[in-house]
Amino acid sequence: MPSRPKTPEPELFAPLHVAVAESPIGKLWVESDGLVITRLSFDALHVRQARHPTVLTEAQHQLEAYFLGRKDRFELPVQRLGTRFQQLVWGMLEAIPFGQATTYQALADRIGGKAIARTVGNACGRNPIPIIVPCHRVLSADGLLTGYIGGIWRKKWLLEHEGVLAPDLFSEG
Repeated sequence: MPSRPKTPEPELFAPLHVAVAESPIGKLWVESDGLVITRLSFDALHVRQARHPTVLTEAQHQLEAYFLGRKDRFELPVQRLGTRFQQLVWGMLEAIPFGQATTYQALADRIGGKAIARTVGNACGRNPIPIIVPCHRVLSADGLLTGYIGGIWRKKWLLEHEGVLAPDLFSEG
């Protein structure tokens, strides 16, 4: 009887694939399980020494195009692990068009029920895939830039890049 070819056993808890994308707001670490994007981080992630899956190479290309002003919407498969409420908010974030912003309160009002701006803000803060799932497009009710996982300066840069905010009149440089 011929022997079967050996197939590798799946590695439980193995590090995921990570690619680094250079950007005007610093290095971005993009993580994938090989099929979908699972996380985007502004902090270094452990890099698996293996060939990048296609989804990571595509993410790098789309991020580069976004920062060059050639792309205004990401077309990448993403994994959304979170509560039902978080997933609802993250889905709403993807519907905010490039070049526009909304408020935490406006999202809470659309959700209805017991949703309040603070709970929407908490869900935005737990978004594992910033930029690609654009939580930076959400402002406080008075238009102030509040909390962002990558820092307020990155949120400001992203909103200026998308034309939501006018660049500072008195910026240094």
